[in-house]
Formats: sequence, structure tokens, C-alpha cells
Amino acid sequence: MKYIITLLFILICFAHPVYSENNDYDSLYEKAEPFKSKLYNDIDPFQDEDIIRYTWSPYPLFRTSAFLYFKNITIEPGYYIITPRTLGSKDYILFKQNGKVQFIIPVVKKEKTPLNFYDANTPKLKLTKWQEFTSGVKKKFYNTARDSMRIEPPKSLVNVEVETKYIIMTVYYGDDKYTALFMRSPY
Repeated sequence: MKYIITLLFILICFAHPVYSENNDYDSLYEKAEPFKSKLYNDIDPFQDEDIIRYTWSPYPLFRTSAFLYFKNITIEPGYYIITPRTLGSKDYILFKQNGKVQFIIPVVKKEKTPLNFYDANTPKLKLTKWQEFTSGVKKKFYNTARDSMRIEPPKSLVNVEVETKYIIMTVYYGDDKYTALFMRSPY
């Protein structure tokens, strides 16, 4: 009898985290509210600011080959620029195509990016000796004429995990980590 109770206790302890994690996603998905209003002409209000400030696009390009479902929103397969934004004191992820916002999905969880995350998870550039020399000369020149140089954008990365019921998209952008949930099927 002792062995059966001990075995039952061990099974409950190990089964509980999986069950509670799935319930956590269910509650986060139910609490997430779609963006209520519409952006003027479907244009990101801070897009011009980003273009002026950075050397190249600061946001990651995301390709989906499957339909993504969030409540009554269906994101079709294609290429999207993923842009995390704070609109009206809430965090959202904007899916943009050709400069227009196609979809606005709420962020269910916002956290800080772990230290040294980008060093461990992004590939390093391999430069020849000539490229290293010329980049060193450019940095030296731009440090003397600092105001003529645009700054390098924050590092970013998109990670997608597929669970039994949900598709979890995590966007790492700068110091923040944004998580959005999608259903695997529309039902």
C-alpha cells in the first residue's frame, strides 16, 4: 500500500507542471484582448522615426507557411515584418506587409531578455582580414563625425514553438521578450 501511495504521489508531482502550463496558456489566451480601434491608413505611427534613426530596418522579417489563428483574426501564410509596439498602454505585435499594418496581435507576456542571449543564439559574421580592416577604418571615421552616422538597430530574433493546442511566438527585441499565442486550428 505504501508503494502505491508513493507511486501515485510521484505521478501527480510530475504530471502537474505539464497540466498547469497548458492551463496557463488557456488563461493567457482568454485574457488577451484584440486591438479595439484601427490605425489611420493602416500605417504604424512610429515607422518614420525608426527609418530616420537606424541604418537598416530594426525589426525581424518573419515567414509563416501556416495559417495562424487568434480569436477572430486569421493570419495568412506569407512574409511579415514583426514590430512590437505599445499602443494605448498595452503591448501589441504588428504584422506589416509593404509598409502597411495587416494585423495587430496582443502580447500575452512581456519579460526581459536573458543576459548574453543574442551572443549565444545568433550567428557571428565571418569577416576577411580586408573586411575587418575597412570596418575598423569606418568606425574610426564615424567616431570622429558621430552626428553623421545612424545607429545600429537593437538586436532581434523570432522563435516559434508548436504545442498541442497553441503556437507560441516569442519575439526578442532589444532588452525585451514578447510572447504571443495563436491557436493551431480555428475551432
